[in-house]
Amino acid sequence: MGLVHGQIPPRYLKELPPRRLDLITQAILLFGDVASQVGWLLLAMGSVFFWTIATNSEARLLLEERNVEWQSKPGFVIAADPTGLVENGQQIWKYRYSFGLNGRRYFGESYSVGKKFDPRQTVFIRYDAGHPGRNYIIGLRRFAHSSKADWFLLVPLFGLLLLVLPLRENLRVVRLLKIGDFTRGRLVNKYPTGETIRKGGTVMPEFRYSFEFEYKGVKYLANCRTHETDKVEDEETEIVLFNRYEPTFNLVYDAVPNMPHINEEGKMAPLRGLKARVLFLPVFTVVFNGVYFVFS
Repeated sequence: MGLVHGQIPPRYLKELPPRRLDLITQAILLFGDVASQVGWLLLAMGSVFFWTIATNSEARLLLEERNVEWQSKPGFVIAADPTGLVENGQQIWKYRYSFGLNGRRYFGESYSVGKKFDPRQTVFIRYDAGHPGRNYIIGLRRFAHSSKADWFLLVPLFGLLLLVLPLRENLRVVRLLKIGDFTRGRLVNKYPTGETIRKGGTVMPEFRYSFEFEYKGVKYLANCRTHETDKVEDEETEIVLFNRYEPTFNLVYDAVPNMPHINEEGKMAPLRGLKARVLFLPVFTVVFNGVYFVFS
């Protein structure tokens, strides 16, 4: 049978398994799908929030030792300054203060919503008897942000969930690229899933495809879902990779995002160039957290 108008000549993957995939290609395949990218974005935003706000909130007190022996002593305010932060419509104020204990002077900082004290005003300080440097003004809080701000930590947790959910399928893709046998499948079924994908200003329907291939005299189906119909209808038969020991473990090559290009030699070319841009968020998130962890 000849090629239908619009179809391209068939490609053949001549590289036999096990195939070697470089780390960049594997990373793009693992983290380059839409769900993973959204997950990394939320995780990156959450990381910025965690290190700049959560670590400076009252939630840190949850990690404090419960057997602290608190004592009280009068002190005086050295300075009262607005922080520029707002809570419940009021400015958050920062107070620097000092108090003396056993011939030594200690300093500290406390915060309030709305102004409570002025410089040189007497205040009562609560301090840890074992470590007087741990102290705060009674009635004020020890950090600029309240523990309520940490509800936003649900954002990176949701991002982490979006990363984990597609990871199993993405690992499956990487494994089949390494050990999968090459064959071609014939389209035997196509029907709409009822779902749509928005790409820019265009809404495209998603379809489920079934491609039939044969191995050792037995026919199998390779199923996929995609809205990019041109990618799985551009050849008379489509590329299928399958596990020879479990042929039902398979994939339709062109239905998977970010798959390597098969060159004229029948080998998978490493993923580079614009496709590597999907690694920006993972790299940024890991480096950002690493830097803050080391230097905080």
